[in-house]
Amino acid sequence: MKHIAFASTLFFMLFLFQNCTSQNQPGVASVQNVDVAKFKELVANGNTIILDVRTPEETAGGTIDQASTIDFYDPEFTKKIKVMDSSKNILVYCKAGGRSAQAAEILVQNGFKHVYNLEGGISGWQANGNPVTAATVTKDEHIQEMSAKQFDKLLSQNNLVLVDFHTVWCSPCRKMAPIIDRLEKEFSGKASVLRIDVDKSTELATKYQIQAVPVFILFKDGKEVWKQNGAMEEAKLREVIEENH
Repeated sequence: MKHIAFASTLFFMLFLFQNCTSQNQPGVASVQNVDVAKFKELVANGNTIILDVRTPEETAGGTIDQASTIDFYDPEFTKKIKVMDSSKNILVYCKAGGRSAQAAEILVQNGFKHVYNLEGGISGWQANGNPVTAATVTKDEHIQEMSAKQFDKLLSQNNLVLVDFHTVWCSPCRKMAPIIDRLEKEFSGKASVLRIDVDKSTELATKYQIQAVPVFILFKDGKEVWKQNGAMEEAKLREVIEENH
C-alpha cells in the first residue's frame, strides 16, 4: 500500500509540474483576457490590429475606432485571419466577450502569439464611456476579383502595373482604397493601378505569397520589381510609380 501511495503522490506532483511549466514556458502563446483599461492601453501603444468579430448587422451600429471586421460565424473566418500580420498584437472583441474568446483561441492555434480578448466586449467598452464609430464597411464596387490567367493577360497588356492586394474587412486596406483609386485616375494611360480582393482571388494570393494585407506590388514588363507590406503614404506610392515609368 505504501508503494501505491508513493506512486500516486509522485504522479500527482509530476502532473502539477508539467501543468505549471507548460503555462509559463517562454514562447508558448496563450490568450490574455484584459479589461477595458488595459485594452485602451494596448491600443494606445500601437503595433496592434483591433479585430471586431461580430456580425455585419451588429457592426452596423458602430465599431471601436480602427477596427477590422471579420464575422466569427463566417465559414471562412480561419482563412481570413491568416492574412493578418501575426507580428502585431491582436486585440479581439465582440458584444460581450464570448465569441471573441473563442476567436482568440483560434488565432493562437493559427500561430498568433500576442492575442488579447476584451472582457465584456464592446458593451463593456461603451459602459465605461468610450466612443464607437459609425460602420465603416460598405460594399466596394471598385475592388476586383481576378484569376491568374486574367492577371497574366493584364500584365502582358500594360508596361507598368501597381496592384494593391487587400480585403474589404481590413481597416488599413479601407484607408488605402481612396488613395489607390486616386492614383488610378492620376496615372491613367501611363500605368495600370488596381485593387484586387485577396479573399476572392485566392489563386493570385497564393502565387504572389500574400500573407498579410495590404500588400503593394509593382510589375514592370510583366516582372515584379517592387513589393511593400502594410499601409503607405500616397506620396511614396506615387514616387515608386514615377521612378519606374
